[in-house]
Amino acid sequence: MIKNICIFVVFNCFGCTEAPSFESFSHKENKGEKEFLIDSQKCTKNKDKYSYKIQGREFGFEGKDTGYLGCMKLEGWSKKLE
Repeated sequence: MIKNICIFVVFNCFGCTEAPSFESFSHKENKGEKEFLIDSQKCTKNKDKYSYKIQGREFGFEGKDTGYLGCMKLEGWSKKLE
């Protein structure tokens, strides 16, 4: 029982989040999936930088993805409305 709880906590904290998909973003210059993956990887790596978090807030984003979305917006990507 305790082992199952520990496994649940580890997965919940470290990696059960789904990676952003190309289909959920659009680019102002119609870049393709290859460019999206490059930009997404860069923004995932740099999402915790203070400057990206500030930019994200200035663009109106909130929550844990603020830095990532701010970086993506600077790269020309916009999250599509769901």
